[in-house]
Amino acid sequence: MLKLIIVDDESFIRKTISTLIPWEQYDIKVTGMCANGIEAYDMIMDDSPDIVLTDIRMPGMDGLELIKKVYDAMLPVQFIILSGYEEFEYARTAMKYRVKHYLLKPCNEHQIIDSIQDCIRERYRMDIFQTMTMEQFAAQSNMLYSAAFSILNEYVCQERELTDIIPSYEPYIDFDFTPYHLFYIHYLPLGSLDSFLDSLNTYVKKSMPQTLVYGAYVNCTLLLFFPCNGESADILESYIQTMQIGTETKIESYPSLRKLLSQMLPRLKRFSTIYYIHNFHAVYICNYSTVISQMQSLAPGLQKDNPAILENAAELLEGIGDADFLKQLANGLLFHIVSSAPGISAYELTEWLIQIHQETDLPALRKMVIEKLKNLSSQSALDRRLSSMTQQICDYVNQNLHDPNMSLKYIAENHLFMNVDYVSKKFYKETGTKFSQYLTSLRIQKAKKLIIKRQYCNIQEIAEQVGYGNNPQYFSQLFKKITGSTPSAFIAKLNVPQDI
Repeated sequence: MLKLIIVDDESFIRKTISTLIPWEQYDIKVTGMCANGIEAYDMIMDDSPDIVLTDIRMPGMDGLELIKKVYDAMLPVQFIILSGYEEFEYARTAMKYRVKHYLLKPCNEHQIIDSIQDCIRERYRMDIFQTMTMEQFAAQSNMLYSAAFSILNEYVCQERELTDIIPSYEPYIDFDFTPYHLFYIHYLPLGSLDSFLDSLNTYVKKSMPQTLVYGAYVNCTLLLFFPCNGESADILESYIQTMQIGTETKIESYPSLRKLLSQMLPRLKRFSTIYYIHNFHAVYICNYSTVISQMQSLAPGLQKDNPAILENAAELLEGIGDADFLKQLANGLLFHIVSSAPGISAYELTEWLIQIHQETDLPALRKMVIEKLKNLSSQSALDRRLSSMTQQICDYVNQNLHDPNMSLKYIAENHLFMNVDYVSKKFYKETGTKFSQYLTSLRIQKAKKLIIKRQYCNIQEIAEQVGYGNNPQYFSQLFKKITGSTPSAFIAKLNVPQDI
């Protein structure tokens, strides 16, 4: 589902819009309602919405100021303006910041829905053309393929509920907000599977660039699932119908990956032979339930730097003679242990998964997995107040307070390589404060220190040092809100001679 925020200084209008339209029918979830631009900007920083429906004239920060700040921060937010003022200057300013929808009050629900649907189409187009370097995409795809592989393996081979499995993988995959397609390809013989996947791989790379296509194969049926990106399902179906293999296709759509897995995995579990499609290669899932359960029972001990447990785990690994199964087992163990190991970053985990996936020699693979478990075991023994993820965020913020366009979404995606929704929740859980509040507090603290140290007495210069250089008026408003006085009054107060 896409996320929507409604911004208007009249509570009646906010509530009416939120209840007038059946948002879930359009794969939209209203995640917040704000009374002014300042509240909205903080919520955008914390929750990374896809669409914001906003009024223009509001106290504190108006709608156009809000749009400009989000535009300057290069956040991929679609704006819809809902205003009672038909002034060309407003519309021209909005167009400057690429706002395409300007609705005049009063308007009806059909006008709002038309604008929302256009924003949805534009968002999916943005997803399609969003680019990463080949190295970034390869690292991310390996991480996500490995995670999906482990989820499928754990569900099929163990008596565990999906709700118990998913939490270990939430830092890396969005299970709740991205809609997915599930594609069935029937009557595909096993002997034709590899050649079919090779052709499909070539086509997807060319026509659906940087689209991660997951899959499984059972009983002459191939199941492919992938995020909804505009017309991706129609494109894929058209291509498959051109392949002369006598297949029959069916498409199902789901509002989230969690919903899709809850429907798909129970169906797969009924089959004794299952293949997982890992980056367009079929990998047989071995049902070594005894080995898996023994290793899972050792996992908590591996997190406590217990040499005896580590030795038992090494002996268990030595008895595995199938490289694919060893990789499956290692993937699941690493995800589970890292989820509670604060010192290990997502980047390190990604590198380990790539190394394990690329190793073909079984003895070397065993040695590599044991070494990784040793590293994790010793790292997990370190007791930290904050997780590595949260500490990295704090370090980045401290080093880049001057950046006016800093956002949690940018940090999560470009420095942590993690799901921004998970990062936001985790940061709040560990610090007790939302990211926007933490950032604002830190900036005002630094501004006060600069004033007290007499390093800067010009408000514009102070604003630039703490990331508000493009909007010193907004800086003054926040400073007064937090300290009780404006920056000018604070400076003047410090300059008053004290009685001896």
